[in-house]
Amino acid sequence: MSQESTPIKLLWSAGLVLAFLLPVLCGYDKYILHTGISIAFNIALATSMWLIWTLGFISFAHAGFMGIGAYTTALLFTKLGLSLWIGMWLGAAAAALIALMISVPLMRTRAVYFFMASWAIGEVIKRVFAYYRDFFGGWNGIFNVLPPKLELPGLSIDFASRVAYYYLALVFCSLIVLAIYRINRSRTGTIYWSIHESELLAQHIGINVLKHKVVAFTVACMFAGLTGALYAHYHTYINPKTFDIWQSEFSLVHIIVGGLNTVGGPVMGATILTIVDELLRPTGYYRVIFFGVVVIMVVLFLPGGLETIPERIRRLAARVRNN
Repeated sequence: MSQESTPIKLLWSAGLVLAFLLPVLCGYDKYILHTGISIAFNIALATSMWLIWTLGFISFAHAGFMGIGAYTTALLFTKLGLSLWIGMWLGAAAAALIALMISVPLMRTRAVYFFMASWAIGEVIKRVFAYYRDFFGGWNGIFNVLPPKLELPGLSIDFASRVAYYYLALVFCSLIVLAIYRINRSRTGTIYWSIHESELLAQHIGINVLKHKVVAFTVACMFAGLTGALYAHYHTYINPKTFDIWQSEFSLVHIIVGGLNTVGGPVMGATILTIVDELLRPTGYYRVIFFGVVVIMVVLFLPGGLETIPERIRRLAARVRNN
């Protein structure tokens, strides 16, 4: 998302308007609205994972933190009767608190060691959900995590309606993307990219590298936890397999295909690949193979991802004009 490019800003505005008008444009079709909600969840997860990437790390524990948010709000609802309006904030706080506790040792690791450690953390989180059957429901998960209702003077909204939940997901997805965009555009975001480029050089110029890595990881996991809470109350059912490493890998694919350099990359990748994924759903397990092929093709023929296409077109047009 470039700050100085007016066409890019117009493209973002057009996309947001289109997303807002989607229920009307699709005639309130429930399947299309479900796809729109799935896109919002995938954008929120991929974008929050991208925030960690700005430091130069890819976390395979990210779906696990989404699960912490989902299980927290699900337990609060099923055992204490607390609605999503309370549960989602406590779910995000639980994900952030656990992320903060493990991030100090985790963010001291680098390269393949970070990959292995984050993968192990994601697996531990999933296994905890699965093995503590009496509390988390085991592999069967938790049922009847119902959508909330909003009661205000003169206004009553039942989010069991797919249209209402679509707008709820759209609002929170937009806020998460905007927050990460603002972080990336701030001095803090510049520091993150300096750590990405050279952690050693960043340390030498006085940057507290570990502090920034811990904060970024915690904030990203908080957004993942918030996404998980919204996910749980939409699907009304969660289990440990929902938050395994495959979910993190899909988010990584969304980032790689969309683009690694701006927050627009994961948004674009998650949007397009979620639509393609829905179209390929009848093929069953083969859609996983398709995602692998897509990543290989993008790495080989479109390094930089889909977000580089406008620049490639401009270069091609300039070359044609010069010839």
